[in-house]
Amino acid sequence: MRNLSKVLLVLVALLTLTACGAKEEISANNFKSIMEKEDFYVTDISDDMEDSNISKVYTANNKEFQMEFYVFKTEETAKEAFNSNKKMFNENKEYKGKEKNEDTYDEYTQETGDYYNVLKRVGKTLLYASVNVDYKGDVKSAINKLGY
Repeated sequence: MRNLSKVLLVLVALLTLTACGAKEEISANNFKSIMEKEDFYVTDISDDMEDSNISKVYTANNKEFQMEFYVFKTEETAKEAFNSNKKMFNENKEYKGKEKNEDTYDEYTQETGDYYNVLKRVGKTLLYASVNVDYKGDVKSAINKLGY
């Protein structure tokens, strides 16, 4: 019986450690294909961007909400964009956001009375969404499909 308990304890520890693994950035092409499989219409708007620090930008729209996916030339510029957008969300002092930071990963979420705002930076990529709070669960589901 003790051996079984030890084995179960080891399995639980391994599963816990696996679940806490580092996030890995995806490519713009992977973003596009994953979102299209989830019935989003994906548009490449990279040519519309005037910021030379941005390599690629896609929008994904499913007629209910839109998400934006940015690929920056460096991780540092992705961090700067994350912090700039977080600052914009924080201008509404009435609503506090939640933040999580790791070496190659930053996350910021905020819920206001009407909107659910989310920023996720993984490596040189940034995912941005500001949607009606009614779509919070759908946004979270789409983000999970991306592995972010």
